[in-house]
Amino acid sequence: MRARLGVLFAVTITVLALGLLGFKGSVPKAFKLGDPQGDQRLTDQTVKTKIEERLRMDDRIDWELLDVTVEHGHATLYGEVRTSQERGMAAMIASTVPGVEGLANSIIVEPALAKDHKLTKAIWKTLRTVPTLEGNDTLKINVNSAVVTLEGAVDHPIQKWAAEKATETVPGVAAVINLIEVHGIRTEDPREKGRDKMLHEGVQLMP
Repeated sequence: MRARLGVLFAVTITVLALGLLGFKGSVPKAFKLGDPQGDQRLTDQTVKTKIEERLRMDDRIDWELLDVTVEHGHATLYGEVRTSQERGMAAMIASTVPGVEGLANSIIVEPALAKDHKLTKAIWKTLRTVPTLEGNDTLKINVNSAVVTLEGAVDHPIQKWAAEKATETVPGVAAVINLIEVHGIRTEDPREKGRDKMLHEGVQLMP
């Protein structure tokens, strides 16, 4: 009887020991912490932010013309730069950011395009400071070799004039073509009023 109890006790101890070792060596799946996909998304966003910060800190690159995406640790650079040296510099900076596992450089070297793009952003920044244009979402800007074409619609002639004058103040603008349409009620222009008066009085005007 004692022998049987001894064997049973030994077996029980062995089973308990194996069970404890099994739990120690592995954790049930339901208790694993963290969502791999969620963690990856967080990591990708962090890496993207770090790359953008590095590019902003380097004054050798016009970072405003660049864009960055990161997916599963693989970064892609987009945008335009003036020289191939800037293109290579941007790639080198991005590759040194911790967490970047791969890099694709899709930056375009286009001196004229990059300059016009930068000028477009400067014009938008200026137009947003013009009170009479506040809230207008119809305006469009096209820049080609520093020649600016303005399009869209406004309610009053003064708004069209204000957009043109504000654009002319931006450094680098060579000329402005104002194609903005006035869709609101036209206010009488004093210059036109004087011209009509002289025509009515028979004054000969230059064509």
